[in-house]
Amino acid sequence: MKMKFNDQKKLYRQNALTQTDILYLPDSRGLDVTAVSSKCADIIRSIHGSMSRLAPMGDDERRSLWFEVKGKRWEWYRLSVSTYKDRHYLYITGDTYDHHVFCDKDDCNSRHCFYEDELVGIFSKIEKYVAGLVDNILSAPEQYNSYVEKYLGYYRREGLIKRSVLNSLIPDNSYDGIDIPRVINLYENQVEPTQFSEMTIRRYMHYWRIAYEAVYGKMSGDDIEVFRHSSKGHEAREYNLDSEDDFRRWKSEVSPYHGFDVVYARVHLYPTYTNGQWHFYVGTGSYWNLDDCFRAVIGLSDAGISVELGEVDHILGILKETDYVEITPYAYRYMQGDDIGSQMKLPYADEVGKDVIKEIIANTEWNKLEKVSPLA
Repeated sequence: MKMKFNDQKKLYRQNALTQTDILYLPDSRGLDVTAVSSKCADIIRSIHGSMSRLAPMGDDERRSLWFEVKGKRWEWYRLSVSTYKDRHYLYITGDTYDHHVFCDKDDCNSRHCFYEDELVGIFSKIEKYVAGLVDNILSAPEQYNSYVEKYLGYYRREGLIKRSVLNSLIPDNSYDGIDIPRVINLYENQVEPTQFSEMTIRRYMHYWRIAYEAVYGKMSGDDIEVFRHSSKGHEAREYNLDSEDDFRRWKSEVSPYHGFDVVYARVHLYPTYTNGQWHFYVGTGSYWNLDDCFRAVIGLSDAGISVELGEVDHILGILKETDYVEITPYAYRYMQGDDIGSQMKLPYADEVGKDVIKEIIANTEWNKLEKVSPLA
């Protein structure tokens, strides 16, 4: 007999964690992992034992559950476990900045929590909650899957929406002041890059300055002084500015360290040597910095310099609105693969209005949620 909603809610919220519990957990940024020992490590392995009653859902024996956390309102979180090289990992994830990763042994990204002894109580609560939740899931797996499918908020889901549809709902003003038809023409009808028989640091600085000023505005001083605004500009003083040999040496030494960034770590003016000639490559992998990239390309074009352009298919898809936008709680700056030009978080009502959010939700193809099932 199918349970009523209120009964399901009580069942899956038994012994629930609280927001206070979550806030007490050390955060993880990027690849950071908190390595625990002693009692906490034993508890992680016990949680793995409970989760091992479920079928694996991914590489490294990954198993995942959605669960609710009690606060001013109930919030959805995701708990996952995985095993890699005899290390047991525990992941608890809310939104982008609410991410906690633990391991029962040190790994190359691990650090230790100075208040680990105080975590034992919270880990014990997690252990008790997971054991009970797994028991309840195994008693009626499809009921749990249906519950999550029905009540998991869209702010925790991922899906794709056509950029043309999204832009009709939320106009994209990212490129105000930029001649977008001209940019499209430059990317669609690429000409051979301007060739240089010789490249020196002095020559590179001159064209770097053109790109830099196209992004940031006119600067006072000569090319050498302006180039010091780059991440590696100060190092150019150690070389002969008019020697190609010194340019090659400088290029080799600064390439791994943002040496050719017009916008730090985002937009690059890279010197390329092909068939005995030099030319410039301009590119970015950051959707959030496309406006800067376009300004640099136009600035160089105005100076009579054609460049090799990067990410052409992605950029044309974005500008001509033929691609997709991925809606995800973990949206980041980088352009994605295939026809996905960018990511965004589902906006909130105070940003765009409730009606717009409803239209976005209705026009998004949401990914199917992973189903939890018993171990065969």
